[in-house]
Amino acid sequence: MKKLMALLLVLALGMSLTACSGGAETSTDSQSEAADSGDSGAKENSDITIAYSTNALTTQIFRDQVTAMQEYCDEIGVNFLYSAQEQTDAQLEAIDNYIAMGVDCLIVHVTSADTFAESMKNCQEAGIPWFSYDTKIEGDDAYYGWDNYDLGYAIGTNAANWVNENFGAGDTVYAASNNYPSADFLLTREEGYKAALDELCEATIDWVVEAEGGTTDNGVTAGENFTQCGYDLNLVCAINDSGLCGVYQAFQAAGYGDPETLGLFGCDSDPEALDAIAEGGIYKGTINTGLVKLAPEFIDIAVGLAKGDESAKGDHWGDFTLITADNVEEWM
Repeated sequence: MKKLMALLLVLALGMSLTACSGGAETSTDSQSEAADSGDSGAKENSDITIAYSTNALTTQIFRDQVTAMQEYCDEIGVNFLYSAQEQTDAQLEAIDNYIAMGVDCLIVHVTSADTFAESMKNCQEAGIPWFSYDTKIEGDDAYYGWDNYDLGYAIGTNAANWVNENFGAGDTVYAASNNYPSADFLLTREEGYKAALDELCEATIDWVVEAEGGTTDNGVTAGENFTQCGYDLNLVCAINDSGLCGVYQAFQAAGYGDPETLGLFGCDSDPEALDAIAEGGIYKGTINTGLVKLAPEFIDIAVGLAKGDESAKGDHWGDFTLITADNVEEWM
């Protein structure tokens, strides 16, 4: 009887172990299938389309940026589309078209958060990540930019260094601002360079004239007006180099300005600006933001968003470098 009971216990134990083993195998198989399913669901680069919406490519740095983005997308096998529109309404329409197409991520050069907020909402409701560039919109999936007040302050610091070398306490420096008031972030940039000059200079900075000059054509017109402003200008600060290069062209054509008493300071390190700085004339300085070299990083962030990579989300901040005749050769 005892032997029979022992045999029954052994059989019962064996059946129990078999049942447990079978359950474990089923669980392992399910996990493997889930992992395989997850792998197969991940998008390949060739299946991803990144769209970039920007305003008109009227500045050299923006043209170079788009070229660099396209080249990097070709390199990593991602599809790249872009639309450059001069008018805001046309840019908003282009964004709507990209949403309707079902692109995998939308990069947008935002000039005003309020203007693009509704488009961002529509984009996200369609399941498309929104990547803001230059101006942040609250709630965007990712943002890349620079603190435009700090960037403007850097322009002003570059200019103030030159002013302090050539003018002192008791002197008045007659200054012109080459601005772009239709873009909020550029208004902030202008505030930055004016604040820096007022705070850092021993001389008095007298802002006697201003004009819109975001593009080279605008800048030429602005420069022509500056030569007729009734003051012998000592300083021109600008929100970018494209507009300031136009001012420079107008000054050159008019034979206006002495390099000893007039300095032009911009931003973006456009090739034409770098050449002018290297010549040692009135064009004294610019700021390098690394925008073109950042093109691969922009695309990597967008691809990460398209693939659901959490590390791609959030705010990303750029750096900048002051350029003058002392270091311009390093950037040419």
